[in-house]
Amino acid sequence: MKRLIILLLIMPFLGFSQEEESRILHMWELTIKANQGQKFQEGMKKWKDCYLENEGVDSWNVWNRVQGTGNVVAVTLYMDKWAEMDEDSDEAGQACSSIFQTDVFPYVEKVEHHIATTMPQLSRSQLEGRANLVNVVYFKVNNSPEFTSVIKDVSSTYQASRADAGGFWYDFVGGGPDAPHYMVAVPLNKFADMDETRDGPWDAYEKKHGQAKTESTRNRFRESVDQIWSYMYRLNTELSRDPE
Repeated sequence: MKRLIILLLIMPFLGFSQEEESRILHMWELTIKANQGQKFQEGMKKWKDCYLENEGVDSWNVWNRVQGTGNVVAVTLYMDKWAEMDEDSDEAGQACSSIFQTDVFPYVEKVEHHIATTMPQLSRSQLEGRANLVNVVYFKVNNSPEFTSVIKDVSSTYQASRADAGGFWYDFVGGGPDAPHYMVAVPLNKFADMDETRDGPWDAYEKKHGQAKTESTRNRFRESVDQIWSYMYRLNTELSRDPE
């Protein structure tokens, strides 16, 4: 799969778990050409079959974005160290690299590559297995220390309110002027989970700290943030590869 990193970086144009140490997340958002989704799916499946036949060992997730403009697919994988990007010893990936050129890239309109690091100190406890659906909220901020201070305070309160509360936080590394600075991914099992009525982070915070402190903290949060947006992503199990 590391060969995929090199291939995507030279193009011309997300399972979650909390770790004691921060890890590196690579996420590619691929905008598929109109009416080419099935051919892209078939090409990615051909590459995955080739990779497994050549005894490749890496794992990754492929997500289909639910809303927004166009047909967007996100490919995510983790690394433990930056030094892994210096390696080019993935023989299985090299053996199958031509499939990207002939059966995948022709159906892709553009690719956006993001790198982020996990934030274990803000994230919820470990999730069993892989989520089938995630709601991802993105943030552009103007005051990172203030933002992370508020998030740490509110997240810790929210996570203490019930076992499955909270999400997995990420700090983006670089990016263009439109790139987010942070994101939080909240795992779900199915869309029906969204029909359940539960307290949100601010509800839990107010129950513990009262209305006055909640309003003060919320104002600090609002002042530190310039933009917020979100998308849902559904796991494409056929194209993903479970960790060994």
